Amino acid sequence: MLTAANSKHDLPLYPRLQPASRHDAVSFVVSSVEFAQRFTLSMVDKMLLDAAHDAGAIYDLLKHQGVKPFIDLNKRATKYLETDNDMKISPTGIPICPAGKEMKTYGYDNTRDRQKWICPMMKDRTTNTCPTPCSVAKYGRTYHTCSKDNSRLFSGVVRGTEEWKLVYKRRTTVERSNKREKIDYKLEAGRHRSTKMWYVRIYGITMCQHIDAWYSENRQTLEAMRDDILPQNA
Repeated sequence: MLTAANSKHDLPLYPRLQPASRHDAVSFVVSSVEFAQRFTLSMVDKMLLDAAHDAGAIYDLLKHQGVKPFIDLNKRATKYLETDNDMKISPTGIPICPAGKEMKTYGYDNTRDRQKWICPMMKDRTTNTCPTPCSVAKYGRTYHTCSKDNSRLFSGVVRGTEEWKLVYKRRTTVERSNKREKIDYKLEAGRHRSTKMWYVRIYGITMCQHIDAWYSENRQTLEAMRDDILPQNA
């Protein structure tokens, strides 16, 4: 289920039945491509996914679609990466300086699709408080990480930052939407054998969710219209 994460009503966008034997990441690829082909009236800006979708191919797919990925890292597939210089990359995509400290993010260059990092020991960008500085530059050591080098670790927004947390916490939208379908509208109460019948049921439920949201947004207007049509003593 693809859900509108920026909707205060947790509205579903595209339900797709998938084989239970298919991995979540593969199912997402199918749903994502179909959704992009069928729904062209609005622009998808971000995609929020859990660690089951933490695969380089998915980052590349979303980048090709012009969508910014927010995907939690799969801890089992993370490790420190060596570079061609004296820097290392942490499992979360943060450069580690020769002194063993994580560098500080210093903005994203959209024109070059790269993240800029600065020395964590710099004070006021002019004074280096590191006892063993690795650069004689006035503004300290700088480093850039490019999305093309590793789209999985360098996906645009640095994980763990306030911006990342603010966006990613909206991923719970799909859980609330699923709860409405499965519990409130009793999706699983159906005893259908046909895939077509399951699609009829789930699409009927998602339409009800949109009707609920429409009514909630226009409740006062609709109730005023009802009062105008029906006498108070009716």
